[in-house]
Amino acid sequence: KSKNTFLRYTYPVIVLMLLMIHLNVSAQQQPLHTMFMYNKLLINPAYAGYHEHPCASAIVREQWIGFEGAPKTQSFSFHGPLASQRIGVGLNVQRRSIGVSSSTTVDGIYDYRFPVGSGTLSLGVQASARFLKVDYSDPAVKTVQDIDIDPGVDALADSKFLANAGAGVYYYTPSFYVGLSSPRLMSSDIDFEVNNLFTAKEQAHYYLMTGLAVPLTYKLNFVPQVLVRYTNAAPVDIDLNLGLRWYEDYAVGVTLRKGGVDNELLESVDLIASAKILR
Repeated sequence: KSKNTFLRYTYPVIVLMLLMIHLNVSAQQQPLHTMFMYNKLLINPAYAGYHEHPCASAIVREQWIGFEGAPKTQSFSFHGPLASQRIGVGLNVQRRSIGVSSSTTVDGIYDYRFPVGSGTLSLGVQASARFLKVDYSDPAVKTVQDIDIDPGVDALADSKFLANAGAGVYYYTPSFYVGLSSPRLMSSDIDFEVNNLFTAKEQAHYYLMTGLAVPLTYKLNFVPQVLVRYTNAAPVDIDLNLGLRWYEDYAVGVTLRKGGVDNELLESVDLIASAKILR
C-alpha cells in the first residue's frame, strides 16, 4: 500500500519534470523499403526514365496487422523518358499513417542522362510537397485526463504543409549500377506541439545503392545488391540483397538488414520472389 501511495504522488512530478526538458532526438524518419530494387525512384530521383518506356509501380506495406493504429504505407510511382531519351520525368505519391497521425507526400521529378564510358550517368532533382495531419478526436485515443486541457495540444485536429527538395546521381551499365541520393535536403518543423517543449525536425536522409549481375550460366545470373541509409545521429542501416535471376523473367532472393541496435547481428531477414507474367 505504501508503495502504491509513493507512486501515486511521485508519478505526476516525474512526468512534469520530463515535460519541462527541451528534447532533441534524432532517428530514421523515412520508411524502410525491403524491396528497394523494384522501386528505386522512391529514394533516388536520378532513376526517372531509366527504362525506354513508361513504368508504374505500387507498393502497400502493413505492419503489426491486427493492432489498432498500426503503421501503414502506400506508395505509387510513375516515370518515363521524354522523346529524346535524354530527359526523364517522374511522380511519387506516398501516404503513411500510424496511430492518429498521417502524412501524404507528392514528389515531382526531373533528370537528365548522358553517356559516360560504357554506361549512362543520370543527374536528377525533385521538389516535394508534404501534408501532415493529426486527429486527437479519433476514438483510438485513450487519455487519463481531458485532452482539451493538455498544454501540448492546440486543437483536436491539426494539419500543416511542408515543401522540400532533393537530388540524386545514378550511373548504370547493362550489368552494374551505383547511385547516391538525398530525397529531402531541407530541415523542416514536423511536429504539432505549440509550447516548444520539444522539437521535431525533418532530417536529411542519404542513400547509397549499388548492384551487380554476375553470369553463372547462359540463363542464370547472381545479383547482389546493397542499400545503405545514413541519417545524422541515427544508426546506419544496411540492406544486402542476394538474388538469383533467370533471364529477366524470374528471380528469388534473400535480404539481410543490419541496423537499429548496434550489437544485433541482423535486424531482419526477408525472402523475396518475383515473376514477369506479361510481356
